Amino acid sequence: MNKKINKNGQVSSVVELVMENNQSMVSSLVVAELFEKRHDNVLQSINELEIPNDFNALNFQGVKYTDAKGEKRPAFNMTRDGFSLLAMGFTGKKAMEWKIKFLEAFNAMEAKLTVPPVEGKIQYKKATPEAVKSFEGMARYWCYLEGFSWEQGKRQIEGAIRVSDIYEMDRLALKSAWTYLNTCISVVPPKMRGVDVCSAEELTPVNGLLDYWAYCGQYSREELLADTCGKMCIESLEDLPKSYLPHAVSLVWEGINNESGRANALKEASH
Repeated sequence: MNKKINKNGQVSSVVELVMENNQSMVSSLVVAELFEKRHDNVLQSINELEIPNDFNALNFQGVKYTDAKGEKRPAFNMTRDGFSLLAMGFTGKKAMEWKIKFLEAFNAMEAKLTVPPVEGKIQYKKATPEAVKSFEGMARYWCYLEGFSWEQGKRQIEGAIRVSDIYEMDRLALKSAWTYLNTCISVVPPKMRGVDVCSAEELTPVNGLLDYWAYCGQYSREELLADTCGKMCIESLEDLPKSYLPHAVSLVWEGINNESGRANALKEASH
C-alpha cells in the first residue's frame, strides 16, 4: 500500500518504487492509485503511446499482479523515462504536484545507486550562463503556456533530465533539457488528442499564420500544415485540444521566424 501514518497520526501518501536489474521503476498500480485513476485507464494510456518498440521495451516492463479475487491481472513497471512520457498527459495542479513527487522519488533512489565518479577521470564542460539564460527564457514561456509557476516547471525539468539545478547544467544536460522542453511545448499527449477540440473559429489564428507563412515562405500551405501536425503528433488540426491552441500558435510562429532568419542569413551571405 502507499498510505503511511506520520507522527501526528495523519495519513499521507508516498511514492513506492521497485528495483529491476539495478534500475528504479514504478508500478502502473501506484500511478493509478496516487493520480486517482482507474488502473485499466492507465494501462490503456500506456498502450496508446506512439513510441518506438525499442523505447517501449526498455522503459515499460509487462508484469502480472494478483487482484482481490485472486486472479492474475496485467500491469507495467515503468522507468523514469517511461513514467515521464506517460505523465505528460496528466494535467491539473494536483497532477503536477504528484509528477514532482514521483520525479523526486526517482532522484532519491538513483542517488543511492550512483557511484561517485573518480576525481579527474571525467570532466564535463559547464553550460555558459548565456546558454542557460536562453533556455530559462523559453522554459518560462512554456510555464506560461501550461499555466503553472516557474518553480513547478523548473522542478519538473530537473526531474526529467536528472539534474539537481538547471543553473548548474553541463552542456550535455542542457542539450537534453532543450529536447525535453521542445517535446513538452509541441507534442500533444495521446490521451488529449481529439478531446475537447478547438472549433473552426478558435483555429483561425493557426490557419491565418499558416496562410501568411505559405505566402511569404518557400513551402505550400499543405506542406506547412502537415509538418505542424506531425510535430504535434496529431492527424489534423481537428484533433487539436483547446488547451494546446497556444502551443500550436507558438509552433507556427516559431517556424515563420526560423525561415525568415535563414532567408536573411542567405541574403547577407550573397552580398
